[in-house]
Amino acid sequence: MSDVEIRAAHVTLADHLNDLVAVFDADGRCLFLNRTGRRLLRLEPHGPVQLHIEDLPGSADRARFANVVRSVRAGDTWTGAISMASPITGEFPTRSTICPLPLDDGTEGFGWVAKDTTTDRDVIRSLRQRAFYDPVTGLSHRSLFLDRLDLLLRRVDEDATPVAVLFLTPDRFKEKINRFDQTAGDALLKAIAARFPQHLGTDQSVHRWGDEDFVVLCEHVEDDREALAIAEAISRAFREPFTVGDNVVFLTASCGVALGIPGRMSTDELIRHADAAGQLAKNTGGGSIQLFDEELRARALRRAELEDELWGAAGRGELVLHFQPEVLLRTNQIVGCEALLRWKHPQWGLVPPNEFVPIAESSNLIIEIGDWVLHETLTHCARWARRYADRNPLMVAINISAKQFVAEGFADKIARMLADTGARAANVCLEITESVLLDDAEETISRLNDLKALGVHLAIDDFGTGYSSLSYLRRFPVDILKVDQTFVSGLGHDPEDSAIVQAVIHMGQALRMTTLAEGVETPHHVIELRELECDIAQGFHFARPVPAEQFEALLDAGDDWLSETTG
Repeated sequence: MSDVEIRAAHVTLADHLNDLVAVFDADGRCLFLNRTGRRLLRLEPHGPVQLHIEDLPGSADRARFANVVRSVRAGDTWTGAISMASPITGEFPTRSTICPLPLDDGTEGFGWVAKDTTTDRDVIRSLRQRAFYDPVTGLSHRSLFLDRLDLLLRRVDEDATPVAVLFLTPDRFKEKINRFDQTAGDALLKAIAARFPQHLGTDQSVHRWGDEDFVVLCEHVEDDREALAIAEAISRAFREPFTVGDNVVFLTASCGVALGIPGRMSTDELIRHADAAGQLAKNTGGGSIQLFDEELRARALRRAELEDELWGAAGRGELVLHFQPEVLLRTNQIVGCEALLRWKHPQWGLVPPNEFVPIAESSNLIIEIGDWVLHETLTHCARWARRYADRNPLMVAINISAKQFVAEGFADKIARMLADTGARAANVCLEITESVLLDDAEETISRLNDLKALGVHLAIDDFGTGYSSLSYLRRFPVDILKVDQTFVSGLGHDPEDSAIVQAVIHMGQALRMTTLAEGVETPHHVIELRELECDIAQGFHFARPVPAEQFEALLDAGDDWLSETTG
């Protein structure tokens, strides 16, 4: 094969490569550019190329390109990343090799082979976006947040100011969006994310922590007061309504705040503190802000210990039920009782319900424990119906948590348990707190109707603490209004509490509902409630919650049962 044929073969080979191939003379003038090179630089596919080697580097790389040329002139081969400039399409990234190249005239020019890495760059950018940024809100994921927090806490600076971490969770987020279509959750998360920037400073950033949780990083705060002020500003922002499609959603947010001094606290420790404060805020109630301090540290340790022990407590036989009599005020006769959960720990003894019930409610434990309470209570209910068949039927009340009430198939579960235990639906009252009924009234009415169709009684617990619309209350298939004990406690000496109790009782009477007052502790409460014509009462004045055997003893005492509790 002649030299001409070999040269022609080289040109053909170069034209079939997917990389730019160019040859330049010693002065940098282009002698050859393959098809790929012409395409990348948007030049005519045929004809001479009016191109100088110094025209090719992008603006950011021109200064260092002079060093590359000097190195190649000295006989070195250079390989690296460099941008190229096209007069039509602008700059694009390449991976290039530039080497000395002997020419036919005996001089030494340059050979340049370049791979367009635009696609590689875009893939890397896309992968980075997916790895570090949330596709729904556009906020960075926890990984970038943790990296930044770790860098801040590793600073060694005697004058370093504290770093603050704020954990924020929209209260009852899933309950709020369940009434809308599947896209509503993402739309609401986007709306929430968009509201943060206007309330954050330049050294403060928001990140998506997971599900509906957000975390705010404040790189410099003077003290806990400044951190709490930031949390309060964000909390206020949440109270403004959010628009989701054609719907308006009202939210509050629970916020946990923790501070750490760089060089004195690890990332894991600060995250645990903020999370513990956030959990307490959620348990305290909607819109609450909690600061982590030494007291909270002890409470967090206690909570973790309680949660560990609570798992499996029902299976170990540690959960027990106590029953508090419900008394007909007109006759002082026991007409029912409320089943109240107790935890009898082998080392700690009786654990107060206000310690372990919120823990159960903040996790799926409440479903397991709630099922146990339902089954055990219905078993007692069936036994008492047989044992006391000659007296008026007892109404046994069972508290239902929000998670139980909104769970799919809850009415079917109640029907199965009634059949399994033999309890009569007419002897069962399911108590649901007023706050649970406030969200999505139409769905609530449907769920209540499903339960009512079984024949059970329904009660609104803690009535007066929420903001039930009277129009909805009239549509709820409810039998009993329970007046919250916080109002009953002020009956007769607090004008506002007395007015609320009177209004609730009159409302119940107008709607033909039975009224029941909780927390009746004094003879004066009884007198006031009788004057208001309240139907039923329960409280320490009559009897404390007692085990099933003691409750049965009160029933066995007949009309003398009160002497059993006071004697």
